Amino acid sequence: METTHTVHLNRITGYGHENIPNIGFKLMEFAMKISDLFVGQSERNFSRLPLKEGQIVVDYGCGPARYVKNASETVGPNGKVFAIDIHPMAISNVNRKIEKHGLTNVEALQADGYSCALPNRIADVVYALDMFHMIEQPTELIRELARIVMFHGIIVIEDGHQSRAETLEKIKASGLLCVCSENKHHVVCKLKETKCLPPA
Repeated sequence: METTHTVHLNRITGYGHENIPNIGFKLMEFAMKISDLFVGQSERNFSRLPLKEGQIVVDYGCGPARYVKNASETVGPNGKVFAIDIHPMAISNVNRKIEKHGLTNVEALQADGYSCALPNRIADVVYALDMFHMIEQPTELIRELARIVMFHGIIVIEDGHQSRAETLEKIKASGLLCVCSENKHHVVCKLKETKCLPPA
């Protein structure tokens, strides 16, 4: 049973709410900027991602686009970064960063519900950072992530504002992914049919 405190906390963190209002998005963006300024949160989060030069990566739920520039530089001119989000302000943020920094290997796409315009099996790495707790139908999101990742690829899911147990339960309930590894920051998954085996 939800208490008044829990309801208030959920409103602040966005737990269980995918479509936040513009003011909520602005507040989230401001909080992330403060976190980056004082503790370098974005740099630390990004440094834990297993990205390599030449990869095609998808930042799913990119929010204020805090990882876009780093991802662009990491995959390099032979790689590609797709930044996906349901919120129009997120897409505007990505496009501003593309223009400001000349990120020719980045493309922003607005999601329609749990779907995006990417073709099947396009990405080496799909990552969803600080947003999984907001998803109302996690199986539908996971289905989309599983659709766009290559058979040899990986999906990185950060807990966000929920427990690791909740994250793992949602992944298990989807029946689509297996967890190959985890640390205190995120879990790394592959398509279930690969059984987490390395590519041949």
